[in-house]
Amino acid sequence: MSRLSPQRTGIWLVALSIVLGSAAQILLKLGVNGLPAPLTLEAVPVSSLLWIASGLFCYALALLLWMLALSRYPLSFAYPLLSITYILVYLGAVLLPGLQETVSLQKTLGILLIVGGVILVTRSHAPITSDSSMQSR
Repeated sequence: MSRLSPQRTGIWLVALSIVLGSAAQILLKLGVNGLPAPLTLEAVPVSSLLWIASGLFCYALALLLWMLALSRYPLSFAYPLLSITYILVYLGAVLLPGLQETVSLQKTLGILLIVGGVILVTRSHAPITSDSSMQSR
């Protein structure tokens, strides 16, 4: 079995962090949707707690992967990639049962601007190589 190059490993770490961060947002929203109003601890449904706990777990895992990704890429390259979560969360909020938020031209144009920005940022930076990361420490 071949090993992934450090650059490919970094991209996978960023991608998984983004997907898990997006999933966390959606899971938290599903959990909060099931909470009663007014909120009392006795009335919190177990299903809501499970959605919320799953969302928090995804956030924790995304954070660990993100820290590993930051060891491979400059912050000025990696951080703008997190804006991809806006796209994934928007799509999830529109497409998933239980959320079914509305699509609008304004939101869609905003998402397209984000995509354009991510493309511009990713084309202008290179990953940290093992030589350059050691020199900067």
